[in-house]
Amino acid sequence: MMFFRLFCALFALALLAATAGAAVKSKAKVFSAEGKPNVLFIIADDLRDYAGWMGGHPQSVTPNMDRLAKMGMRFTNAHCNYALCNPSRASLLTGMLPSSSGVYGNEQDWRRSVQITGKPTLPEYFKGRGYTTAAAGKIFHANHGGPDGRLTGWHGGRRGFELDSAWDLRFPQAGVQIPDLPVHTGQNFNGLNIWHWDWGGVPVDEEKTDDGQIATFAADFLSKKSKQPFFLALGLYRPHSPWYVPQKYFDALPLESIKLPEAKVDDLDDVPAVAKTQLKEGLHKLIVEKNLWKEAVRAYLANVAFCDAMLGRILKAVETGPNAKNTIIVFTSDHGWYLGEKQMWHKGKLWEPTTRVPLSIYAPGVTQPDSLSSQPVALIDLYPTLCDLTKLPLPEHLDGSSLKPLLRDPKTKRDQPAITCMNGGKNAGYAARDERWRYIRYADGSEELYDHQTDPNEWTNVASKPEHVALKASLAKFFPKEFKSAVRPVAEIIGAASPAGSVDLLLNIGDVLSAADAPKLQGRGVFIDAFFEFDPLVDPDSTLLSQGDEQSGYALHLVASQPTLTVFTNGKSTTISGAVLEKGRVNIRAQIDTGGVITLAVPGHSEVLGVAPFEQGFPQEPKVGVFAGQSFGVLTTAKYPNSTPFDGMVYRLKLTILPPHQVAVPAAVQAPSPIPAPAQEKDP
Repeated sequence: MMFFRLFCALFALALLAATAGAAVKSKAKVFSAEGKPNVLFIIADDLRDYAGWMGGHPQSVTPNMDRLAKMGMRFTNAHCNYALCNPSRASLLTGMLPSSSGVYGNEQDWRRSVQITGKPTLPEYFKGRGYTTAAAGKIFHANHGGPDGRLTGWHGGRRGFELDSAWDLRFPQAGVQIPDLPVHTGQNFNGLNIWHWDWGGVPVDEEKTDDGQIATFAADFLSKKSKQPFFLALGLYRPHSPWYVPQKYFDALPLESIKLPEAKVDDLDDVPAVAKTQLKEGLHKLIVEKNLWKEAVRAYLANVAFCDAMLGRILKAVETGPNAKNTIIVFTSDHGWYLGEKQMWHKGKLWEPTTRVPLSIYAPGVTQPDSLSSQPVALIDLYPTLCDLTKLPLPEHLDGSSLKPLLRDPKTKRDQPAITCMNGGKNAGYAARDERWRYIRYADGSEELYDHQTDPNEWTNVASKPEHVALKASLAKFFPKEFKSAVRPVAEIIGAASPAGSVDLLLNIGDVLSAADAPKLQGRGVFIDAFFEFDPLVDPDSTLLSQGDEQSGYALHLVASQPTLTVFTNGKSTTISGAVLEKGRVNIRAQIDTGGVITLAVPGHSEVLGVAPFEQGFPQEPKVGVFAGQSFGVLTTAKYPNSTPFDGMVYRLKLTILPPHQVAVPAAVQAPSPIPAPAQEKDP
């Protein structure tokens, strides 16, 4: 009996230990945010150093930006990592430099980068650690949607490159980033007839503007106590163009009183040729000739003031709501903006007006009121900083460094400059900005160097002075050693040629092949087999596959939800279109054969035949390569302004380069390829 009791006791202890071990193991897989601070992340668009506390312009009216900056720490030397919307936001939100992600274009769908695949974005990471994630406005790349306020198209549309999986709650609705502005762009108030760059007062109540709607949503969200900590991301679209805000913001700035930015007539005389490409556009000359410089500066200042007013509504909601004592607040911009300096307008390049951004962080219990740091920091540092402030482990893929040491002690020094990139691949150039110097090195080896201690406007390039050789070398060592490609290697895309001479390409959306890498097309035709998930709200005007240019090429695309095949030869195009597609899975087969027939078939739906502009295959070798699911491609922006990268799930995209001088069997009678199980595919 005693032995039996001892056995039972030992068995019970073993069972208890096993259960406890299982519980510990289970707990390790479940992330809880209980007790952690909330995060309120606010990002303006195209906002340069015109926040009042930055001293960028004496007529800036930004009391709310200034008040927030003094609540915690303001960084006087903060910079973006790329001075364009899409690559800047992709870098900030993935925690990866453009050289690590391969993302450097505004039309480049960052979601398709093979370097980013499998790495969580900032909101995804917080969501996976138990945070409620919510967003309103432009967080990832998107825009106003052109003259029609489109959901997609016009260089992104109001959906843009949204990441639906990042959010538990999305305003204005799931899949949409930017609320519709009642007055659409393209009004031509300023007489320049530039659809994306117009300005003027509009008769719209603040609450009904796009940013007004965002502020209202934010106020409602912040007025409620969340059951679990939240990560709330708010994107204020202003001062991004079009500069349409209520008239009172213009009236507050009399035109005759406007002060122009400091600009030097011969400022570009000492910079390398690669830095002066904006002169070809002649935009600055046009502005000066039409006497619009003051008007443009006034419009920008009016939009900055409007942005500040919307920020004020958000701050008031935080301060009067139940989350005031436990919410980290970050305010910044994706990049700066030129207003005539160096004869530049808009964004891009590697100079101070477009790389420098406002950045202020308020972290209860960490930051000191009215503190500042002049150390060089970058937007790439925000991902690790927010992880550090919320005591979350840092993902391994991050390129930046936490700013928490600076937030705790304003006297802390950093031993590295802020790095900004321009262009990509072998054409990548970089700027390094430390506490005193800006050093720029372009892909061709040409240089610029500016001493901000004596030359804050960057008017005098001292890169050629021999005494700065060591300085340039010390800054250059922080430049990325390589620029990784966002696309798959050629060997993973192109299969071996068949005995008959055909070549198969098994493509993923986002794949790119240069003209040199693509299989030869001259004297041949192509067969395309695409099987995908179609959503008429998201992809009514999108490109599935393209190769070449208007002299020699083709595109399989969608126009108003109609599958379309367009063939280009000698500057002329031949187009055939099928019937309008409905939502759901679609299989499209297109063929351009060497016998003069083009075919577009949707099995069980529609089939269209046409005549190719040649009889023995493409008469010329295309000078542009293959693009899978990329915006435009061979399609010009002028003729197809709504073309976007294909956004949905693609189960199969196969391109076959047909053998030369062979009359191929029409696509409609070819045996169908087996349809793979969707469950085996991953949503990019």
